[in-house]
Amino acid sequence: MGLILSILMLGLMASLSPATIVVFIVVLGTARPRANAAGFLLGWATSLTVVFTLSYLVGSSRSVQHGGGRTGVMVFQVLVGCALLVVSARQWRRRGVVSRAVPTAGSQKMLGRLRDLRPGGALLLGVLKQPWAITTAAAVFVVHHHTQALVTLIAFACFTVASTASVGLMYVYYARRPVEAEAYLNRLRSRAIASGPVVFAVAALLLGTLLVLDGLLGLAG
Repeated sequence: MGLILSILMLGLMASLSPATIVVFIVVLGTARPRANAAGFLLGWATSLTVVFTLSYLVGSSRSVQHGGGRTGVMVFQVLVGCALLVVSARQWRRRGVVSRAVPTAGSQKMLGRLRDLRPGGALLLGVLKQPWAITTAAAVFVVHHHTQALVTLIAFACFTVASTASVGLMYVYYARRPVEAEAYLNRLRSRAIASGPVVFAVAALLLGTLLVLDGLLGLAG
């Protein structure tokens, strides 16, 4: 159950990624919002499936689960955690500057460029805008805490549902009340842009601390 709870927490953090929220709102503002939103979510889910499958296969290797291989995985986990802590500190220092330097007009220009986005492009966007720092952390956890296929499948399902919670709710709201949703999502986009550095810094801090502590405990054990 430890793996499932850890992965679920990571999924909830991924759901709050400001970059993903902003891009998905832009997708909903294109000429084909419903088809593009579906393409975006498909690309997101496909990339998650590939990452979790590869992580499980790597974790199944005896060379990774025993001796030097296992130690290497845990050292790599600690290094990833330390890198996230450094990124967190940098983002926190830049929070005020970034918030003032990203004008609302920039979002409008982005929306204009993506107005003619097609489902294929939205699918690729879903892959590119995956919160890869969090997804990588989840993959490292799967390799480190390798367990039965059923438990890994449940963890994958938890991460997928949790990480798409915010964009999924936005999609449902837009589909049911498009006129009301447009005004609300525009306000939400501005807030996400302004709070992005702070949210990312806090998420990276939590992720980095979790990875470092888990890796050190594994090395000590």
